[in-house]
This record gives sequence, structure tokens and C-alpha cells, in this order.
Amino acid sequence: MNSWVFFVARRLLGSRHSRRGGAGGLAILGITAGVATLVVVLAVMNGFQLGTIENLLELNSFHLRLETDITVDTYTPENPIGRSLQNAATSETTAIVPFTEIQTLARGYWPEPQGIMIRGVPPDWLERDRGAAEQLEVPVGAFDLSDPTGIVLGTELSRALGVRVGDTVAVTHIPAGGSRPAEVQLTVTGLFRSGYLEFDRSWGFVSLASAADVLDARDPVIYGIKVSDRFDVEDIAEQLRDTIPEVTVATWREFNRGIFGALRMEKSMMVFLVGLIFLVVAGNIYQLLRRSILERSEEIAILRAIGAGAQQIRFAFILEGWFIGTIGTLTGMLIGLFLSGNLNEIFQLLEWVTGLLGDQGVQVFSPSYFYIEEIPRRISPQELLAIASGAVGIAVVAARFAANSVVRIQPQELLRNE
Repeated sequence: MNSWVFFVARRLLGSRHSRRGGAGGLAILGITAGVATLVVVLAVMNGFQLGTIENLLELNSFHLRLETDITVDTYTPENPIGRSLQNAATSETTAIVPFTEIQTLARGYWPEPQGIMIRGVPPDWLERDRGAAEQLEVPVGAFDLSDPTGIVLGTELSRALGVRVGDTVAVTHIPAGGSRPAEVQLTVTGLFRSGYLEFDRSWGFVSLASAADVLDARDPVIYGIKVSDRFDVEDIAEQLRDTIPEVTVATWREFNRGIFGALRMEKSMMVFLVGLIFLVVAGNIYQLLRRSILERSEEIAILRAIGAGAQQIRFAFILEGWFIGTIGTLTGMLIGLFLSGNLNEIFQLLEWVTGLLGDQGVQVFSPSYFYIEEIPRRISPQELLAIASGAVGIAVVAARFAANSVVRIQPQELLRNE
């Protein structure tokens, strides 16, 4: 392609022709706004969604979940299934944790009982499972399950019950073989916070021995397994099904299918709605270049008369669309990455400014309404590449359709009329 085509495309983009009214700048501004908005929206959505996913995987479903017919009262660390799992463990296995789940009622200082889930885990659970230890924060007390009557509660659950570390919680349960509920007093040894409201509001932890002996539980024992690469668990699941056929194996995708599907749909719809900005920008670019071609009919005719081909001239206008898309995309990326990286600081500045204008100011993240202290952000390089490709591509496609008008210009008739 001749170098004059690039020269013409640059001149077209930088033209100050009065009748064009700066539409090229508006098209670049539109792409910039669309790209920046999409980058910020995806970064925030990724932060919230991945935070939720990590909480679910690290604390609830694990990467693989093996349901057994062993009840907690008959559980021993050296049971046949436990030994088989230890023998089947590979270098990819990072944690194997037995636990049980008990749905029950708890009552503290306030008279209203709260429905909670007590999870029985080994006393050294957080030492075995570093991923769970990273997700759990223990702001008050300690995660100590050595006391048979000890329990660790979520911070929001302790607030709902009206108890603190050292207080007792009355747990209502139905003893094994009994038909009438009984009440057991457990002492709060620590408070945990995961950042996930459902867990912090309704979970408590006791040791497996306490679940069997103190609560008289007969619930089945479940093994949670974590591996180094959670996206590659299907082969491991099949191997476990063949090795230990008496257990039911569920991967994290299967166990969390409902919530993960909802998160995926939420993200897809948000991307679709924000992506509509690009359709508006594409229409703007199309009208801009189509009008530019009509206004420059005489100039195009002269170029055609001195030997320029219709395809070359059309390519010049396509290049102008590519310049618009590239400049707008790069500018939008820089703005979007800056905003994403400094979003919490921007909100803090907003709170400070509004505080100068009033007594209270605007508190963006009030604990009364939001269970977060700051906005989480996760930026995916693959998504950035997809956004850039889509923004530039839609600009080029719009320019391609607009440039079809070039072939309809007849230089002989146009110059004869001039």
C-alpha cells in the first residue's frame, strides 16, 4: 500500500474542515468514554465476584467435596476412606480436611434464637489449609478449638446474639436417639471475619470431637480437598471416583453451579449494557466518515483523476477509522486503569470534599448499608485485550461500511460539473 494513503488518512483525521464540526474528536471521545467505563466496571465486578468465589471455594465447597457415609460420632482420623485419600494424594494436593455441618439454633444475650450452621473441623484446620487461613481474619480472641465446649463465631453472628469472647452461647440440638431438643452451653473463644456476610452472620466452628461428644451429632463427615490448580480438577475427581467408589465426589463447579451461573449472567448482562456505548460510537463514526466522503467528493475525484484507485481511497478512510479506534482505545485504557487503581482514593477524596461542605459529608461505604470497607478490584489482561480488540474492531467496521460510498463517486461527471 502506497505511503500517501497513510498521509491522507492522517490528514483526514486532523482536518479542521469547518463543515465537519469536530466530529472526529467526538468519535474518539465516545470510544474513550466507552473503554474507560468498561474497564472500571469489569475491574470492580471481577473484584466482587472473585472475592465471593474465593470465599466459597476456600471456606465452603473446597475444590473437591467428598461426601461419605461415616458419621461424626464414628469418625477417626485413620478410617479407611481417610487412608485412601492420603494414599491418593499427589503433589497437586494442597489440603485434605474432614468436616461436618450441623444446622441448629443458638441463643445468646438476646432472647431471640438465631438459625446457624455449626461446622465441625479439626482443631488444626487453619494449619492444614493455608487458603482458608488467608480468608479468615480473627479480630477478637483466637481460633482455638482445643476446649471441648469452645466455639468460634462470625463477627456478625456474635453481634446478632449479643455475645463477646468469653460469653456463653446456648445451642439447641436433638441428641442422638432422642426426640426432644436439648440445650448445650458453649463458650465463645474467638470471633472470625471472612468478608462474606452469609458466613459471618450464620457460621460457627467447633472441633469434630465437640460435634460428636458435646452436641451428640450424627451428621456425615465430608472431606474437602484443595489442589494447586482449581481449574484442573475433573481428572482428579474421576480418579477419586474410581479409587474410592463408596464416596460421592463433586467438583467446585458442580457444587456451586447455581451461584456461579448467576454471577456469570450478571457479568454478561453488565458487559452487554455497557457495550451498547460502542454501538452508539460506531454509528457516530459511520456518519462522520460518510459525511466526510460526501463533503470531499471533489477532492476524491481529483485523486481518482490523477491515478488513485477507489480501493486505495477507501482504505484511507478505513485507516481514519482505525486511527479513531486506536487513539480512543489507548486513551480510554489509560483513564480506566488509573480510575480502577485509585477508585478508593477517589471516593475518599469525595468524602473529604463533601465533609468540607457539610457537617457529616457523604460516607460512601457506611457499615450500616454495605458489608465492605473498600471496593475490591481485579484487572484481567485477557479482558483488557478483548475490550481493546472490540473497540478498535467496531471502529474499523463502521469505517469500512462508510467507505463504500467512495466507489459511487464518478470523477468524470463530478469534474465536468465543476
